[in-house]
Amino acid sequence: MASEIHADLEIDLTKPVDVFGTIQQLGVVLAFRPLGRVSGVYVPGTPASGILLHDGHPRTRQRYSAGHELGHHVFGHDAEIDLEPDAGLQRGANERWPDHEKEAEAFAAWFLMPRRLLRVGLEHLGIGDPTDPYDVYALSLWLGTSYTATARQLAVTRLVQQRLADEWASIPPANLKRALAGEMVPNDLHNDVWWLDSRHHMQPVDARPGDRLVLTLPEIPSSGFSWTFTSVPTQMELLADSYREQWEPDFAIGRREVAAADDPERAGTEAERSFVLEVSPEADIGVDHLALVKDQTWTDEEPSDNYELLVSVKAPLHGVQMSEAELVLPPGGEGTA
Repeated sequence: MASEIHADLEIDLTKPVDVFGTIQQLGVVLAFRPLGRVSGVYVPGTPASGILLHDGHPRTRQRYSAGHELGHHVFGHDAEIDLEPDAGLQRGANERWPDHEKEAEAFAAWFLMPRRLLRVGLEHLGIGDPTDPYDVYALSLWLGTSYTATARQLAVTRLVQQRLADEWASIPPANLKRALAGEMVPNDLHNDVWWLDSRHHMQPVDARPGDRLVLTLPEIPSSGFSWTFTSVPTQMELLADSYREQWEPDFAIGRREVAAADDPERAGTEAERSFVLEVSPEADIGVDHLALVKDQTWTDEEPSDNYELLVSVKAPLHGVQMSEAELVLPPGGEGTA
């Protein structure tokens, strides 16, 4: 069924699926509001059905919940109130779980993460075959899906072994965020931590206000060349620099120890420098340009390298989502109740 929707709506599977746009394209009313422990609600109706999502959840969770509720709509299910979206993936193996919930869960996974798109995302991120949970987390951010769902879908599509997927899926995303940012982790763990390295040069990042960016780039200290910011958006703040503060992400320490064991000479000459930047919690919607150069600051020589990111800031969604065309009053509609 998911593949049929992809084909019918001519959805581009070379980039993350716009599930919110699809919902509206199918004539379903989409709205966001606080829902407590509820992730999503599906309400069938005439002439229009509706989907309600928790406006306090991370965008990745909202998108997966949206896919699940869209599954209820596509299969013609009755009204549903759904709790944690990842719980379904754990309960999916339980034969007592209702068939309609299994159908909606499978639809969400295949609609948002078909095998073809997973491969595109891995190639886009320069990952190849995922080797650790950080690769899965990076892929989930690119796809706009929950971390746990992404880990399990990699096994369903046979891109990783089931054993590895189960092991990765058991790790709470909050633990990964803490390992990536350490004491610089967001106060609200609903926000994401974006791990970015040289593979992300000139790539877009779809962040939300309050997200943290952990940028890790290689330097050779003995050469005198070091990274310097040439452009930092006004609505982003540099919180930490591993060469200037007593801070370093846990995952970077582990990666360096592995490198030292594999190639002591290389590990002794090249080091990784990490920066943490915060997207202001009050950031406006828009696209910002972040740029660095690697140079010798005391000379006039050309930089030996450069690095750029396009950071697209997307504000949390609230209320009923309607296009401009839908907001236009019909003829004679002015002044009517």
